[in-house]
Amino acid sequence: MTVTPTISLPQGVRDILPDEAERIGRVETGILSVFAKYGFKKIITPLLEYVEVLSLGVGSDMKDRVIKYIDPSTGRVMAIRPDITPQIARVVATRMRDHKLPLKLCYNENVIRYQEPRDGKSREVLQIGAEYISGKAGPEADAQMIVMAIEALTAVGLKDFKIDIGDVGFLRKILESHFDEDLRKTVQSMLEKKDTSGLTVFLEDIKGIKAGEKELLISLTTFYGEEEVIEKAAMLTKDKAALSSLEYLREVIAIIAAKGLKDWITIDLGEVRGFDYYTGIIFEGFASGIGKPILGGGRYDSLLGKYGYPCAATGFAFDVEHLAAGIDAQSGRK
Repeated sequence: MTVTPTISLPQGVRDILPDEAERIGRVETGILSVFAKYGFKKIITPLLEYVEVLSLGVGSDMKDRVIKYIDPSTGRVMAIRPDITPQIARVVATRMRDHKLPLKLCYNENVIRYQEPRDGKSREVLQIGAEYISGKAGPEADAQMIVMAIEALTAVGLKDFKIDIGDVGFLRKILESHFDEDLRKTVQSMLEKKDTSGLTVFLEDIKGIKAGEKELLISLTTFYGEEEVIEKAAMLTKDKAALSSLEYLREVIAIIAAKGLKDWITIDLGEVRGFDYYTGIIFEGFASGIGKPILGGGRYDSLLGKYGYPCAATGFAFDVEHLAAGIDAQSGRK
């Protein structure tokens, strides 16, 4: 007796039928045209990597989401890429060292990430991203990436969106000056949840922190909005490194404002996303009508050094399906 198998897809992946594929294609074309205007060149990386190579550049929040298997021909552990940026870091460090900096690279690829079934998230993510690799960090490069993201969103027809900008470097300098790793992670968790009352109670039991410093840490749960949050934060710290990060952020915001794009951005100094991966400016995009981020990125100056080629770098990626859903929601299309 022949048993007919159940015809289905693995959890977390899906087919994209012609109408939706056409809409996604228009989004891809619009974004890549903006990237090309700024001089970004497309790069194509393989779906598979050796896990030990990929692990050099994968952030701590992504390591548990790598899907691995044993290559039958070599016995080595292979990985399906969960992110493109570490691959670009590898390519630049090993095959593009003789190219003059800065390098402007972009991609249009899919990534595969393990997700717990109860999360209800996609395992396969369609990404369009850009990476700017240079000899040293500078606010002009960070601002250019955010400006390019805004222009790409408007080019594909998204009308109502915001890009939240923070600075992990500022937050790291504040937290590492007061807490060991375990306590820092507790504070990070409370900041992520914007838990003002919980953080207030927690800090009452921590010795050695001055009243002004406690006020700053608690205020980080509410430091969200316009440039005034930068000024408020500057008034509550005397740490020179932290103040330097705030000045850098001011310069980035000023460049974006000079382009006439200030209305698209907000500032969130309590953002902790990618704390162990990013080194400075971070940003994340949201569109009305969809409750999921449509893009994310930031500065990651320590990544290429892990592949033996120390360089400064900043970049971001769009979640193409989330973005397309946001465009559909705002246009009233289902």
